[in-house]
Amino acid sequence: MPNFKQHLSINLVVLSVAEIARQLIELEKDPGARFDFGRLVLNVGAGSVAGALPDLIEPSLGNPNHRGCFHSLAAAILVWWLASGRHTDEFPVDVRHLLEALALGYSLHIGADLFFSNAKGMGLVCANL
Repeated sequence: MPNFKQHLSINLVVLSVAEIARQLIELEKDPGARFDFGRLVLNVGAGSVAGALPDLIEPSLGNPNHRGCFHSLAAAILVWWLASGRHTDEFPVDVRHLLEALALGYSLHIGADLFFSNAKGMGLVCANL
């Protein structure tokens, strides 16, 4: 199971690449725009913090089978809906980008646990119900 440093490393790399790619696409559409390093730092930092949430909410306490509601695919889908559902259409673009970075960071944690863990209990819904 990935530890905190591994989760952080994965999130920093993937979120940085995603934000840089998003801004480069925006620059292509609007050559007069400038690369926003502040947005890069904010979105990568916030997304990385969100990537730590599943283990903060449900710490393993020495048990590798600590998967519960916040380590489920259902929770990741709920986070994505909260971050990008229709209710966000009226939000400013920068707020939507931040919410998407938070959702991606959270999802990266779930994905890393799914692919890099031998622990049981990683399921579609809450394992403890």
